[in-house]
Amino acid sequence: MGQLITVEELPRYAPGELKLDSSSVGRNDFRLRIFRYAPSDIWVPPSENFLLVIYREGTTSMNRCVAGAWKQNKVGRGVTSLLTRAEPSSWRWKNDIEVSHFYIAPALMTKTASEAFDRDAESIELHDLLGAEDPILTWINDQMVQEIAAGGPGGRLCYDALALQASVHILRRYAAIEFKTPCAQGRFRPAHARMIEDYIEQNIFRNITLEELANICNCTPVQFARKFRIHYGMRPHAYVLRRKVEHACHHLRKDRAALKEIALLSGFADQSHLNRVFRQHMNVTPAEYRRQVCKVTTQT
Repeated sequence: MGQLITVEELPRYAPGELKLDSSSVGRNDFRLRIFRYAPSDIWVPPSENFLLVIYREGTTSMNRCVAGAWKQNKVGRGVTSLLTRAEPSSWRWKNDIEVSHFYIAPALMTKTASEAFDRDAESIELHDLLGAEDPILTWINDQMVQEIAAGGPGGRLCYDALALQASVHILRRYAAIEFKTPCAQGRFRPAHARMIEDYIEQNIFRNITLEELANICNCTPVQFARKFRIHYGMRPHAYVLRRKVEHACHHLRKDRAALKEIALLSGFADQSHLNRVFRQHMNVTPAEYRRQVCKVTTQT
């Protein structure tokens, strides 16, 4: 791969009249520029940034080639072209147009993807789309332009918020993301821990396998078991059994259901299984526990 061009170098290959530049708000990893272009036939070397072209004024038939056959699409206000980073491209159009460029740094996209999906992103590619009709990106662009032009108090904060909204929207709709294999060391992320606990609670009535728990975090079963023990201080099977016993205790305190029914509601194979595990955890049988609870309730 040859050298990647920067934002500042792009006008050498795509000459146009610069109308606005977001450099005044001080953000370099999500930069906006507005250009007015005459009809052109250009070749653009690979860029270090992701590029979005948001059409503001004028309509034309846009022809583009990115590592393959030429594509053609009518473009105008409300339409966006996307170009992934590090790809050369050829563009050809016959009418005057005014466009906004979003130049998004790969580090920002990777960071945003990792935070949005709560997984470590390894690589990101934008889809090769020449004419995506997207009113959300058009609206975000208009708001950014207003903030840059006004230069008022809080403009940087508003611009940053809009940049984040645009990045998440692009990642959701127009990106192919590859994630790193989770590290087997250390604790779970808070979001993963919540997902694991919620999954166990929602499925407590049945047998929960190690494989399905590991799939929640995109881990192998061995990796998951190791991380689980570090995070919770016990093996996954022991944790699930403890939660089943706690569910059984709840039913024994609140319900008058038969023990065999409580066993099934709490995820035990049968009443015998409930009795054995319950005694291991509580040092009494379920029937004894229910009598003790009833006795205390009567006395109070």
